[in-house]
Amino acid sequence: MSLPAFLGWPPAGTFTTGSAVTVGVFDGFHRGHEALVRRTVGHARRLGVPAVLVTFSPHPLKVLAPGAAPRQLMSVDDRVAHALSLGIDTVVVLPFTIELSVQPAADFVADGLVAALDVRQLVVGDNFRCGRGGEGDVARLTELGRSHGFGVEAVDLVEAAGQRCSSTEVRRRLACGDVAGARELLGRDDRRVLART
Repeated sequence: MSLPAFLGWPPAGTFTTGSAVTVGVFDGFHRGHEALVRRTVGHARRLGVPAVLVTFSPHPLKVLAPGAAPRQLMSVDDRVAHALSLGIDTVVVLPFTIELSVQPAADFVADGLVAALDVRQLVVGDNFRCGRGGEGDVARLTELGRSHGFGVEAVDLVEAAGQRCSSTEVRRRLACGDVAGARELLGRDDRRVLART
């Protein structure tokens, strides 16, 4: 990968001062995603630690339900570049596999967020889930955070153009030719995304 990123979890000890972390697919980087990044960067600056964004490739549905997998709005390299432009210090790209999909949320947190990133603050959307069967919701992550000594902030979903911002809604707008509506959800005029009809 040509842009600054880790492919897979970094080795333990890479983040010696800890980190502030946000996790998600971040496809398209709409206004909701950018809100997560702003909160993460804010926590990182307050704590004096790097801001880290964890994303997945391929899209989880490509592995779990290939027939239902959406067309990606942004390549991995574009996601990395956009995250860095917003103030993220490091991006971790996790290969999404069947093995990762069945990993318990407690192991995802302990082996990844804690051991690899030494997370001090985790920022996720209020509908975020990770781990086997989606067991790692905000309540479970908060409980795990208490055990491991990190905070968890759940950010409310952002609304624009009369809809909650989501990559699915951006795709829907583009598919029906509503480029202006997609642009409003993104919060920017990004031709890499808006050209994907």
